[in-house]
Amino acid sequence: MTTHADKTYARITGSPAPRDLEWTEFISFWQDRADQVEQETGDRLAVKLNGHREVFRRQHDGRVSIEDIERARHLLAATPEPKGHGVLLAVAIDAEHARIFDFDLDARTVSDTERTVTDEDRRAHHLRTVERHTGHDDERDLDHFFDAVAEALRSTAPDRSFVVIGHGSGKAGVAAEFVERLRAAHADVAARVTALTELDLSAATDADIESAAQAAVRL
Repeated sequence: MTTHADKTYARITGSPAPRDLEWTEFISFWQDRADQVEQETGDRLAVKLNGHREVFRRQHDGRVSIEDIERARHLLAATPEPKGHGVLLAVAIDAEHARIFDFDLDARTVSDTERTVTDEDRRAHHLRTVERHTGHDDERDLDHFFDAVAEALRSTAPDRSFVVIGHGSGKAGVAAEFVERLRAAHADVAARVTALTELDLSAATDADIESAAQAAVRL
């Protein structure tokens, strides 16, 4: 938010509730903070913020009513806590592919760029399937896949630290193996790993991945 919007926010959420907040100032505040703002007919202002929608109505004196101040407080209270500042790099990896996320923590909603690296060795896929179903061991590992991810990190985000997020334990949980491979063959990339954590990647949204990465960094 801008400094002016910060002051308006403090007035809306402060005590006592303001009775002299100008309608034009109220509109400017929402235009700076909300995801979507529409000025409808009949002096109505529709505001959408983090999936919630509220409609405010301009008074004849050009000020914001106490009722609308209360509605604004409820809408702001439904807003998640600030996610942090800056950017955060994360690698979500399972046995088949790795997704590299670059999250913008200053955005009001989840904002990221993504690059996917896929293990294209179909024989390796088959061998790992056999291992999961039969319990037989095989010396073949995922080194070629991990090497490709390491190279992608070098080219996509050189010198950036990152969080590694694995799918969990078992054959799908290759995150720890990935980190070990980095330490053994890609020391420059391994030095940039700040945390290793787990998440059910099969059901995780981008927001879930971002939250898991932030939580891991804070530990």
